Amino acid sequence: MPMRTQTRLLVIGEARYRDAIARALPWCAPVGVDHPLAGIWQMGHQHFDAAVMSLSAASGVLRALRSMRQLAPQTRLVVTCPASDEPNARQALERGADDYVIEPVTQEDLERALDLVPEPVMAFESPAPEPTLEEKVQFIDVIKNLSDGPQATLERMASLIQRTFEASSVTITIDELSSQVGLADEPVLQEPIRSQNATVGAITLGRRLHGTYSATAAARLTDYARLVEAVVTVARERAHWQDLAWTDDLSRLRNRRYFERRLDELIEQCAQQRLYLTLLLLDIDDFKTYNDRFGHETGDALIREVAFLLTRCCREQDVVARYGGDEFAVLLWDAEKPRVPGSRHPTDPMAFAERFLHVVSTHQFRCLGPEAPGPVTLSGGLASFPWDGRTREELLHAADEALLTAKRSGKNRIQLAGQPTVAPTRPETPTPPAAA
Repeated sequence: MPMRTQTRLLVIGEARYRDAIARALPWCAPVGVDHPLAGIWQMGHQHFDAAVMSLSAASGVLRALRSMRQLAPQTRLVVTCPASDEPNARQALERGADDYVIEPVTQEDLERALDLVPEPVMAFESPAPEPTLEEKVQFIDVIKNLSDGPQATLERMASLIQRTFEASSVTITIDELSSQVGLADEPVLQEPIRSQNATVGAITLGRRLHGTYSATAAARLTDYARLVEAVVTVARERAHWQDLAWTDDLSRLRNRRYFERRLDELIEQCAQQRLYLTLLLLDIDDFKTYNDRFGHETGDALIREVAFLLTRCCREQDVVARYGGDEFAVLLWDAEKPRVPGSRHPTDPMAFAERFLHVVSTHQFRCLGPEAPGPVTLSGGLASFPWDGRTREELLHAADEALLTAKRSGKNRIQLAGQPTVAPTRPETPTPPAAA
């Protein structure tokens, strides 16, 4: 297509890069940003004839390309890179880019890649209204907190749209997610949210608090619908990768990294709200003998079965993790009842631990078959906040010392931190696994 004297060009990269593009294409009207997420914001609010971005702008360029393509299907997208990074540039073509240019860029290469021919034209499009400072600040807050997950991202976007349009209420639905801010009101404006030509949700505005909506409000709401789809998609991708990073590959439980992070959070929460928090460390007695006798594949299967039983015995709010090797960690916390000043060491976690040991010792482990040397048993150490420790390090140390004591005292038992060794009492009849 012919290039106009005021071609709207989005340039994504550091300041020196944006200056180089502007010098190469002096007849364009460039809008420069330094990060791909800021580019997504601009494309959601303004029309651009083309966009140029450096693969060195940030680590998220390739992921951003998909969102940009969805926001602006007709906009030509070109990436640039050093010759050494050309394999990534070819990958960018698969993510939605139309072409790539090797840096340092030249006018001829850019004109070819952008498929634009200089042609003086007197008339030009008036630029779309710039977003207000408040909009930009709120959107930056949305982007900074994408790791909070898709639901939190949707709630922040609903709040942003309510302020932008001065709406009495805003309701956003996208796939299985939904968010509403303000008091439910008679719908006045509604815009569908689309993804790959399919309707996946909608934005609905109630009445305007001051006056009526302007003639451009509907068009602006269309821009926000594309923006909502883009940021929720990115938030979902982040949540997916974050979940993988926090999951143990073998047991499918949470891993040690997640467990210690969550323990820090719960210690702070329980200290502020006076809630119960108990840490239980468990490991399989004589696990090495199973590996030596049956092989490591059977040892892995044994860990998976114990993990399954442990998950079934815990409540949804409890945190269950594989802490390392054949060791498991559980956080039992009371999400409802406050701790009464002067209350004694909680007995419910001990009852849970005893019940779990019984469930494991009476379970028929399929992976061991008929040659099982006997029941599988576990030993555990139990420490509670704040009696046995006020920090993660103190609680883990107390629980680990209790676990060692349980091992030295004959195994197949739970030891309370700081308490004399007591043999556990067990039900005489098997109890099937059930939620605590």
